[in-house]
Amino acid sequence: MLKIIWDADKCCHAGICVDSLPEVFRVEDGRFKIDPNGAEPERIRDVVARCPSGALVVEDDS
Repeated sequence: MLKIIWDADKCCHAGICVDSLPEVFRVEDGRFKIDPNGAEPERIRDVVARCPSGALVVEDDS
């Protein structure tokens, strides 16, 4: 299973993650939520790689 780490201090709120993969990245009640089970690992890695601020990181949690 993937572990997705979000650094709120780095985040520039471009919204690429939320717009590209709302099954994984979303805002609920004003809080950023991440569901690593919402999509295939390849799709998650692709979206994380496009994060302009580097606030998202994927780790393999084996």
